[in-house]
Amino acid sequence: MEIKELFNLFGKKTSQNGRIKKFKIDSRQIEKGDFFVPIKGSRYDGHQFIKDAVKKGAVGFFTQRKDPHPASLHVKNTLEALTTVGKHKRRKLSFAVGITGTSGKTTTKELLDFVLSEYFRTYSTPGNLNNEIGHPLTLANIPEGTQAGIFELGAGKIGDISYLVSISKPEIRILTSVGHGHTEKFGSLENVIKGKGEIFEGGDVGILPSGIKSFYKHKNVITFGSDEGSDIRILSAAINDKGTEGIIQIGKKSYRVEIPVFNMAVFNNLGAVFGVLHYLGIDPEKAVEKLRLFQLPEGRGKVITYKNLTIIDDTYNANPLSVENAVRTLSMIKGKKIIVLGDMLELGKYSIQKHKEVGKIIQNSPIDAAIFYGDQMRYAYEVLAGKKEVYYFTEKKEIANFISSLKEKTTIWIKGSRGMKMEQIIHQIVQD
Repeated sequence: MEIKELFNLFGKKTSQNGRIKKFKIDSRQIEKGDFFVPIKGSRYDGHQFIKDAVKKGAVGFFTQRKDPHPASLHVKNTLEALTTVGKHKRRKLSFAVGITGTSGKTTTKELLDFVLSEYFRTYSTPGNLNNEIGHPLTLANIPEGTQAGIFELGAGKIGDISYLVSISKPEIRILTSVGHGHTEKFGSLENVIKGKGEIFEGGDVGILPSGIKSFYKHKNVITFGSDEGSDIRILSAAINDKGTEGIIQIGKKSYRVEIPVFNMAVFNNLGAVFGVLHYLGIDPEKAVEKLRLFQLPEGRGKVITYKNLTIIDDTYNANPLSVENAVRTLSMIKGKKIIVLGDMLELGKYSIQKHKEVGKIIQNSPIDAAIFYGDQMRYAYEVLAGKKEVYYFTEKKEIANFISSLKEKTTIWIKGSRGMKMEQIIHQIVQD
C-alpha cells in the first residue's frame, strides 16, 4: 500500500512518498518500511512507543494526539483507523472465507489455504490473529494481488463473531464444530451455540456439520459429516502408519484421501474444505493429490520423531471436544501409546465436570498410560487412579524426564490449553 493511498483513504494529504511494507501494532517488531499502529489497551498505551517505532524505521504511524512529525496520521481512534484500512484492503479480494468453531478452526484454515493456493493467490490469518484487534490487522496486511482471503474468527463471548464478520464480510462462512470451549465467558453451551452461529449473519453460503444443521438457518447451506444426508459425506476415516486415510463422497462420486496427519478430526476439517471446492465448482481431484504433501504447523498436530519416540505436538490449545478427539485418534495408533494432558482452561463452572469426563474417556480407551499436569487435570487423574497406569506431575521438567527415560518405542500425544504452554515439555525432551 502506498503512503499517499493511505492518507487519501482518510481524506488527508502528505508529502511523504514510498510504500508501506506492513502494518504493525507492536513497536518491538517494527522493521524498516512498516507503519506503526499504537493501540491503547488496559495496561499500555501504544502511543508511548511511537518514538521507538520511528527509530526502527517506521515510515509512518497513526496517532490520536496531535503530532508535528511529517509521518504522523492523526485519527480519532487508532483501532478504528486500522479497521478502516482492513476493510479497504478486503474490498480488493475476489472473495473471502470466514471460519469459526469450538475446535478445528486453524486446521481448516491451513488446509483450505493449502488447497486453494492451487487455483488462486491466497492469504490466510497468520498465527492466532483472529480477534477484534488481530482480525483488522490481518486484513490490513493483505498482500497486493491477493484473490482469496481465508480468515479465522475467534470468539470468547456473544457478539464477537458478529462484529468480526461485519468487518470482513466473507462470502463463504464455515462453522467447524460446536462444543464446550470458552464457556467461562460465554456462560453456557447454549450461548456457545448462539455465539458461533453469528458466523451465518450474511454471506452467500454457510458450510457446517450436518449434525448441528438444525441449530441454524441460512439461505444456502452445504453440510459435511458421516450422516447419510450430508452434502459432503465422510464414508470412512482411519489411522494408518503414515497418517489418516478415508473416503469422501460428493454427489455420486467418491474420493480416497490420504493425509500425513494423525488426527481423526481432520476428515471433518476436510469436509469443510471440500464443501468450499464444491461451492466454487472446483474439481477436487487435484486437491486430493496435493493433500498427500500437507504438513501442520508446530503445536497443531505436527509429528516429531526423536530417538525411540514419536511425539505428536498438539500443544497449541485444548477443549473437551479436541481432547476427546485426541484420545480417539491416539487409540487407533499401533504400539505403546501415552497421552500427556494439561488443563483445559476457560470452562468456568463446567471445568471440574469436563476434566473428570476426560479421565473416564481415557479409562475406556486402549491408551497404555496417561500423564496429567495442572490444577484441573488432577480431577482426571483422580478418576483414573488405580484403574490404569497414570501419573500426576507438578513440574514440566519431571514429565520431560519421565518421557526421556522410556526405552520402548512409544507414541506420545501432548496437549493442553494455550495458557499451559505444554510445548515446553517437548523442548525439554529434544534438548536433553
